[in-house]
Amino acid sequence: MISALQNPQNYRWIILAVCFFTITFTNGLTLGGLVVFDRELLNYLSEVTGEEVLRKELKWKDAITLWSTAVFAYVAGTIIDRIGVRKLMMSGLLILSATFYFYAQANSLMDMYIIHIFQGMVLSMSGMVINVILISKWFNNNRGLAIGVLLAGTSVGNGIFPQINTYLLTVSDGDWRQVMLWLSLIPLAYIPVIFAFIKESPQDVKTEECNDDSNEFISSSTQSGFTLKETLSTANFWFLSIMAFCTFYSILAMIGHVFLMLDGEGYSPQVSATGVSIIFIGGFIGKVISGKLAEMIGRKLVLMGGVTMMLLGSILLVSAIFYKNPLLIWIGLTLYGTGWGGLYTLIQLLVADLFGLIAIGKIMGVINIIDTIGGGLGPLVTAVIYDSTQNYLMPFLLICALLAIALVSSSMLKIDDQAIEQSR
Repeated sequence: MISALQNPQNYRWIILAVCFFTITFTNGLTLGGLVVFDRELLNYLSEVTGEEVLRKELKWKDAITLWSTAVFAYVAGTIIDRIGVRKLMMSGLLILSATFYFYAQANSLMDMYIIHIFQGMVLSMSGMVINVILISKWFNNNRGLAIGVLLAGTSVGNGIFPQINTYLLTVSDGDWRQVMLWLSLIPLAYIPVIFAFIKESPQDVKTEECNDDSNEFISSSTQSGFTLKETLSTANFWFLSIMAFCTFYSILAMIGHVFLMLDGEGYSPQVSATGVSIIFIGGFIGKVISGKLAEMIGRKLVLMGGVTMMLLGSILLVSAIFYKNPLLIWIGLTLYGTGWGGLYTLIQLLVADLFGLIAIGKIMGVINIIDTIGGGLGPLVTAVIYDSTQNYLMPFLLICALLAIALVSSSMLKIDDQAIEQSR
């Protein structure tokens, strides 16, 4: 058993499992899990200030998280080779625990805004970008499958934490401060796992007998590809970035408002939280199957299919507002999440496939800046339009328009699947 785990071909699955749960906790706690507190926070802040706090004021915290992620992600991507993935991840989880501890002490919107700056830092240090970089180094063959499984962790976290947090709010009689303290213990408990099992690269795992397969695996992990400057001069980079901007806006807008939308329609908190979970359940399915599917039938086809599903889902949600049909809401959310999961996996996979590993940290950092600007605008602009119209029709029509742009952009990408496979 020990000998088997000393083989990089086997140990990479342990790396994948640890990264899966890391991204489950970081994304689930900072993104999907927090939206179920919105009603309690709005009520509390309105009581403290003596006047109604608008949704757009609260949703600044979501934008701050995403925008601070963008800033810190580029820094994390450039220093990852200097300090190592393990230290970066452990530090991120420690900060994540501290943010929930201080959330329990927060008394104003400004307190929350500051906390969300640090939660953005957490996502850059131990969230999606860092984990995708690590998995890309460990997986040459089956990279699509591995990235798909990894990113399914974001859907698992964002899918289960709304339910967990809603349950904890119920058993604590709505004491959101106590729930925040409980949540602060989760990242602390996971830090020892990161310390024990994360290895920086296949070269760090020594085999007792370096057979031909092991040597071939290690040598194939040698980094090559485009520099950041070369990448920025390619049309593929900008088509991919435009698509990422539009789709990140759309998914974060929906995640940030579906609970409040359903709550406003008179659904119970548990059912409203289920609306959030459905998006991420669909995302889980899309992420798991899309990576392997892309290697079987082609990356571009799967990518465009994901954007199309999101667009269809958003059209159904607009129709649900017109016709007051609950069935359209649930079908629309399912399509929305499943489509997002598929294209989200393909975005990360294509960064490594199209531009190589030599500057993957910097390249992903730049794309992360672009897509998180969109992601931060999503919940904020949606809230501003809602506060002006008292309806989600116009915000959702804007989402439809952006997804149409994303579909056009994805169709413009030039992807040679055969050349990608031969380069591995």
